[in-house]
Amino acid sequence: MQVTNFLPDDYLHRRGLRRANWMCLGIAAGVLLLLGAVTGFVVIRSWTIAGMRHLVELQYQEASRQIANLKQLEQHKADLLRKVQLSTALLERVPRSHVLARLTNYLPEHTSLTSMTMQPQQIKRTPQKAVDGGAKSQSTGGKNRPGNVLVTRVRFRLDGLAETDVEVAEYISRLHADPLFENVDLQFSEEFPYEEGVTMRRFQLLFLLSEDAAKVLESPASEAPDVAASAPVRAKGNS
Repeated sequence: MQVTNFLPDDYLHRRGLRRANWMCLGIAAGVLLLLGAVTGFVVIRSWTIAGMRHLVELQYQEASRQIANLKQLEQHKADLLRKVQLSTALLERVPRSHVLARLTNYLPEHTSLTSMTMQPQQIKRTPQKAVDGGAKSQSTGGKNRPGNVLVTRVRFRLDGLAETDVEVAEYISRLHADPLFENVDLQFSEEFPYEEGVTMRRFQLLFLLSEDAAKVLESPASEAPDVAASAPVRAKGNS
C-alpha cells in the first residue's frame, strides 16, 4: 500500500535540520557538563594536594626546629661536661678542702665568707720559648712573632662580709702574699644592712689558682697560718 505524503519537501528538510541541531546542542551540553565536572575534580584535587603539601612542609619545619634545639642542648651538655672535666682535672691534685682552709684561715676578725664559686677559664698566654724566640728574632732583624696559646686556669669568686674596709684590705693583702693565689682583684666593697641597726661591708673578690698550686701545697712551708681561728665563717663551695 502506497503512502502519499502531502507535506512539502522543504518543510521535511527543515524539520530534519532542527532535529539534528537539537541533537548537536544536547551532545554539546553533555560534553560541557562532563568537562566542567572533570575540571572541578582536578581543581579540588589540586587544592587538596596543595593543602597536604603545606601541612607536610609545616611538619618538616617543626621537625627541623626540634632537631636544631636538640643539637643545641647536646652542645650545651657537652660544654658543661667539658667544663666539669677540666675543673676536676685542674683540681685533681689540689684538694678543695685545702684551698677552703686557706681562704678561711686568712679571714680577719669580724669577717666572714658568704659564698665561694670556682670555674675553669681559658686565658691567653705567650709561651716563654716564643717570647725568647721573638726577642732573638727582633735582635737579628727577623719577622717571627711570638704566638699566644690558651691556658685553662681556675678562677675563684668570693663573696663576704666585713665590719670595715680595713678588714677587706687586710684579707686581700694576705691572699696576695700566698703563692697559691694570683691576680687577687677587688670587684666591689659596699655597705650592707646586716641586721637591724648593724651595717657591714659586703665585698667580692676575683682571683686565679696558681699554675704551681700542686707544688705549693707539697712544699713543707706551704701551711697557711691560722690567723682567724675565732672568726665567724660561713662558706659555701660551688663548682
